[in-house]
Amino acid sequence: MEFSILGHDRQKRQLASLVEGGRLPHALLFAGTKGVGKRTAAVDFVANLLCARGSVCGACHGCKLLSAGLHPDFTLISGGQSIKIEALRAITKEVYQPPFEAPVRVVLLDDADLMTREAANALLKTLEEPPPSNLFILVSSREQDVPLTVRSRCMRIGFGPLPTETVQSYFEREGLSGQRAADLAAMSGGSIAAGLFWMDEENYGMRQKIAELLMGVGGSFARASALSERMAAKGQEMEYISFLLAFLRDLWWYRQTGDASGFLNGDLAEIIVKGPAGYRWVESSIAEVQEMIRTLRYNVNRWLALENLLVHIMRPA
Repeated sequence: MEFSILGHDRQKRQLASLVEGGRLPHALLFAGTKGVGKRTAAVDFVANLLCARGSVCGACHGCKLLSAGLHPDFTLISGGQSIKIEALRAITKEVYQPPFEAPVRVVLLDDADLMTREAANALLKTLEEPPPSNLFILVSSREQDVPLTVRSRCMRIGFGPLPTETVQSYFEREGLSGQRAADLAAMSGGSIAAGLFWMDEENYGMRQKIAELLMGVGGSFARASALSERMAAKGQEMEYISFLLAFLRDLWWYRQTGDASGFLNGDLAEIIVKGPAGYRWVESSIAEVQEMIRTLRYNVNRWLALENLLVHIMRPA
């Protein structure tokens, strides 16, 4: 089998073994950290399954149909904001018919945690009595939000953060200098998607502004409100939340060890080193950010929630 994703060799071997051993289950759950290649791995796996040669040859009828988005035995469901029952109802009618071209029909649910309760129940009924020659692949970065009844009927393929060296290698191949690639890899938390997010100069510049606010440089309610609005503007608040945790981790590490060599945010070393001497504030701030992560799982106003967080944890000017 051929995969385009970097790393995750164990997962690749596991998937290949399922096919080669004739032990392909009726449902797989690709779960783990955001931006580490779960969806790409799922798409690669589908391409292998629907290829006549089982190796994504690109030349067979199945590969050409899939590349054109016309393969009759592949359905991608991606809800954006939610995956509703109508999408699942349409699919559950089809799966009781034999596949048209390939040995197996594949239904890929991207961001499966966005299924409504009604959609999850419709899927569950199919998974409880799975029709033959069908494979459901669920992809989720928040598997805890996929109903347990659905999760329990899937074989889990877990994807953890990529090694820093792998992420750095990716950015070097994209043409970045060694130091720039190393900086992005360090701040990415093992996620190529996060590294790509921080490649954007506006996003990258936000890191210093947030760090300065936390350290009391120009700290004010108005500035906290403006930054929180930008953090929530494009639905990318979790990238900034992850940065907050990494920045606070660097503060905590330096207060404990005095060692500046292991920073995740080496470009902000000057701000970190000049920060407050104590670490009780750092620990309480980490706890508040972690509570924010739990809060954001619910339907709350992101801007106001982030504004409240920044106001509470920033140092006085």
